[in-house]
Amino acid sequence: MRDILVLGPNPAWQKTLFFPEFRFGQVNRADEMMAFPSGKGINFCRAARCWGKAGTRLFQFGGGEIGGRLCRELDKEGLHYVNIETAADTRTCTTCLCRKSGVMTEIIDPTPVLPTETIQQMLDAIRGNIGQYAAVSITGTIPGGTKTDLYYRAALLARENNIPIMVDSWQHIEDVLRTGGEMILKVNLDELARITGIQEPREAIATAFERYPLHAVAITDGPGTAYAATREQGWSFRLPVLEKIVSPLGSGDTNASILLSEYLDGTSFEQAFACALAAATANCLTPLCGSFDKAVAETFCRQIEINNL
Repeated sequence: MRDILVLGPNPAWQKTLFFPEFRFGQVNRADEMMAFPSGKGINFCRAARCWGKAGTRLFQFGGGEIGGRLCRELDKEGLHYVNIETAADTRTCTTCLCRKSGVMTEIIDPTPVLPTETIQQMLDAIRGNIGQYAAVSITGTIPGGTKTDLYYRAALLARENNIPIMVDSWQHIEDVLRTGGEMILKVNLDELARITGIQEPREAIATAFERYPLHAVAITDGPGTAYAATREQGWSFRLPVLEKIVSPLGSGDTNASILLSEYLDGTSFEQAFACALAAATANCLTPLCGSFDKAVAETFCRQIEINNL
């Protein structure tokens, strides 16, 4: 089994509240609650374990009482991580899910700016360990206001060590995308439009390849048509329709995790993305982010329709 270094610097303590009906501006009483470690990096690692084709180690910032609780729960789950201690508390994310409409509302705490020395600790940890890993995944946002060169310098380290890198982030990511190497950009359609300034999927993908030395691109759109492309070929993917969704939280992170796991296993890019889309769909049937039944995902994978672009 090959291992992935997961740079997920902005974890969260996730509290998900389920409501029979959620009404804005009124008192809403939840009938169920779950609380657990989350954030894109954690969800990525949890999903990789469900799939079973790649190991992971998460590199994150965490601090305060909430950060301590989060790390203790990661230990209970058996998820491997390197935690760079911060003076400030780890953020909390509260999600309100309306069972009647299926609409999700998220409330995310602000995150403080991290000092330069804390960022350097993270980079030193990555530099000292990167040689052990088969790939690097950059996942999610950087703590608010913190300089984005953390991702840029991590990408350079991946290129210097000649290992693949997946980018599942879009804010201020242009310098990272210019670093080259064996880089996969995995974002959703709206995020791709923000990166390229173009909404139409095929044109946006073509523009991404023109601007950046990317190896491949994978684009999701919730339950809608998904797209993937290398420089040689492109595909569209039609997903199975779910009758009922428990929670969509973590589906994008699940997708990134399984895509990179399968890619490292030598699976063709279009089939790796089909597996990723199927796992992300299965994730919608569970309340825990990055968790799914692999047999259900494999059934969904056989139902996905792949067409050439």
